[in-house]
Amino acid sequence: MAVFSQPPTFLQLIGADGLGWLVGLKDDTTELDARKNAFNKAYVECAGLLKGYWRRRSFDYTASSSPALTVNVRAYNTPTTSGAVFDTPGRLYYRESGGMVDVRILDDLEWLERAATQTSDAGDPAFARVVQTTSATQLELSRPVSQGFIDRIGTLTLEYYIAIAHLSANGDTTILPRNLTLLLIEVAAWMYALTQGDYQLADRLAPAAERAKAEFLRHDVTRLGRAFQQRPAHNYLGTKRRLTRDYR
Repeated sequence: MAVFSQPPTFLQLIGADGLGWLVGLKDDTTELDARKNAFNKAYVECAGLLKGYWRRRSFDYTASSSPALTVNVRAYNTPTTSGAVFDTPGRLYYRESGGMVDVRILDDLEWLERAATQTSDAGDPAFARVVQTTSATQLELSRPVSQGFIDRIGTLTLEYYIAIAHLSANGDTTILPRNLTLLLIEVAAWMYALTQGDYQLADRLAPAAERAKAEFLRHDVTRLGRAFQQRPAHNYLGTKRRLTRDYR
């Protein structure tokens, strides 16, 4: 296999020295669309279905951000930064007196049991959920923020995961760490062989594809979020000083 540029481009990854090399193609044009499709499918499956750190992003909602924290407003569009599209939430929190206070992200059923959404309930957000409107994905807060929260705290931070966008232009590169990018070629080669009906080649490539997927799974750890303790929370805290609530 040829020495690729760093990071390797889409054309290099699917070309005669990349995916084409594994499936026995001698040029960069034969079955080009099929190779693009196979590689993008492998890319989304391996990089997109795991909550790896390469998908993690962070956004601060403040009085001057876009969207901006606004008194008595409880729903805010999820961020889009440099074309990265929000996919799933990770963790929502703010800092008070130097400590982190979680705003729990709930499913719809628990939201209906716990949420307070009246304007008169404005204060420090306690819970949130993700909702979809006709035009945007939004983060809905319970309670809506108050002027006191904006003045005292000022920043609400969302850690989230982005969706994986297909590569299209020849010079496109993946968002993956470089040591994982080349592993996609083995998974893509297996998918390509299946779609071309070359089941003998697919069987030969299957072990390499499984090993490549295993390397991705090693990174599937919960770097964001945590299990919440049964209340009262302070009974389970260690001796290290930290900010907490009496109940969760």
